[in-house]
Amino acid sequence: MALTVLAALAVAAMAAWAWSTANIPVSSLAFLPLVASLVVAAPISLLLKAAEFDIAARINSQSPTRGRAMRVAGAAAIANLLPLPGSMLVTVRSLSEDGASYRDAISSGAIPGLAWLAITGTVGGGAIAVAGSPVTGAVVSVAGLTVGVGVIMMFRSAAPSVGRARLASSIVAVEFGWLATSALRLWLAGEALGQHIGLSQALALSVAGAVTVAVGFLPGGLGLREFLVAALSPLIGIPFNTGVLMASVDRLVWLVFLAGVALWLSVSGRRPESDRPVR
Repeated sequence: MALTVLAALAVAAMAAWAWSTANIPVSSLAFLPLVASLVVAAPISLLLKAAEFDIAARINSQSPTRGRAMRVAGAAAIANLLPLPGSMLVTVRSLSEDGASYRDAISSGAIPGLAWLAITGTVGGGAIAVAGSPVTGAVVSVAGLTVGVGVIMMFRSAAPSVGRARLASSIVAVEFGWLATSALRLWLAGEALGQHIGLSQALALSVAGAVTVAVGFLPGGLGLREFLVAALSPLIGIPFNTGVLMASVDRLVWLVFLAGVALWLSVSGRRPESDRPVR
């Protein structure tokens, strides 16, 4: 908890400094993109997280209900605010509760996240190269392709032989959806600040989120994600302080959304026995 508070204070300090130096007039701020991010982009992110859990479960030959997947996704998203890999821990625990061994749960739970790293690294690296930094973009793309090779090997080892092609297609579709949604959220943050960024810039900045997903010692990548977005920004034609503000706005919207998710989870109570997945 102390680390979460310190990280939040650090992000707030970064945002305050960025606002004081960015010279963004108040008249350029827009409310509608914030609403769109809160009621459209953030819920899509939660749906994609639920889809990832469903994929991990199907790799273990489980069939969770939609309500089960949504509740696990909500709990995982909130747990990711802790200074540990909370999302992965919730996923693994849920899969094991539904009959998977811990070894199988860890393997299947990691596959969607690693696929996101691979796809975002490969595509985002290309976007970085197009937007202004070919060398950095090439390095990121190669790293993404390398992770992709590892994911393919893990998937071939863990996935059931029946329906494997459909599962693989689902993973690719969901993780491309994550990439598009991450770019959309950052684009909306820029629009809210009156800063208009291009598609390649939004895709490039999404790499920061993919990197921080693997970092468990910071709560939800709090602070690190904002720093990486800011560090990438000058390489693709966006001022450093503007990058800090965009990442901070996106973070704020996500935290407000998670507050609503926490309330929903608290009032929904325990899931009924009929909500348990079948094998």
